[in-house]
Amino acid sequence: MKIKKKNKKKFKRKKLQMTNLNFDNTDEFEDREIIEEKRAEKKTLEKGKISQKSQLNLKKGRILEISSNYRCRVKIESSETICSLSGRLKQINFETRNIISVGDFVNVDISDEPRIEEILSRKNILSRFSEDSFQTQIILASNVSQVVITSSIKEPVLNLGLIDRFLCSTTINEINPIICINKIDLATNLSELEEELLFYRKNNFEVILTSAVEKIGISEMKNILKNNDTAFVGHSGTGKSSLLNCIQPNLNLQVAKISETSQKGTHTTSSAKLIEWDFGGYLVDTPGIKTFGLHREDSIKLPRIFPGFSSLVDKCKFNNCTHTHEIGCAVKVAVENGNFAEARYESYLRILESLNRKSE
Repeated sequence: MKIKKKNKKKFKRKKLQMTNLNFDNTDEFEDREIIEEKRAEKKTLEKGKISQKSQLNLKKGRILEISSNYRCRVKIESSETICSLSGRLKQINFETRNIISVGDFVNVDISDEPRIEEILSRKNILSRFSEDSFQTQIILASNVSQVVITSSIKEPVLNLGLIDRFLCSTTINEINPIICINKIDLATNLSELEEELLFYRKNNFEVILTSAVEKIGISEMKNILKNNDTAFVGHSGTGKSSLLNCIQPNLNLQVAKISETSQKGTHTTSSAKLIEWDFGGYLVDTPGIKTFGLHREDSIKLPRIFPGFSSLVDKCKFNNCTHTHEIGCAVKVAVENGNFAEARYESYLRILESLNRKSE
């Protein structure tokens, strides 16, 4: 049996001729004679800030929560609305992993399906940076007045190095930091803990000791949070959710136990949320993190903004002193004389080394 071959579509080459055209008067040459090649490209932030719908009656709102595909829960006046994100905003080159953030103020088109058309200027942002070769900015929260840096004395163990990194970030972004040491009911030696924390108290950082189990420091924390927009950050497993449930019981945040093998926490908060306090103000509840990376460009700022350095840097012999090897370094002298905590200086060196090593 013979199989019929499929008829192949023959390609016919068109005979094209090029012709030179002369124009005595270039004003007669119209734009319609030019066919531009259209290419999709990222809009710059400046070009993309204003929507063509700006003249419409856009409603101002604030993002409370972001789910998949940029579906956002937005508070507009006294009600909450689910909004999509304008396709125009998705094309803007924000140079961040997340286009929008919990805490952002936005303008929403409510004429049809509610859609976010504009992201308003941010007062500040709290971000961490990825540790890969090309660092990506990951915004944790925006437009907050303060950040509560949560750590635990045990389960997991106290991590002052992470606190140092957060303090550097809040200084750079001009956000007021509060250090919260949770689970102090597990402390075997409170005087030893206070000695470690004395460095931060001496440098005018507010430090609060709390326990959700024994209700320690709850009223003090509540007074600090009242009428403020506060982001809670910290390691997984530090008891952040338990503490927040204790401050406002009707939050009903999920709580998880510490792993018996690793003694590390698991993520109970899967995504950041902006929650209104009953007593005034807002909470930004962020997922627990394992690491908190600073931007490599901040290595230049670090010698001036690291906790405790502000009163010493102007006494250094060189204006660009890195406090590592220079002669006449006031920081090194303070460490040698016992006037600056050696453990915190070593923390500074580790952070500086990590930023410089990644930038090579």
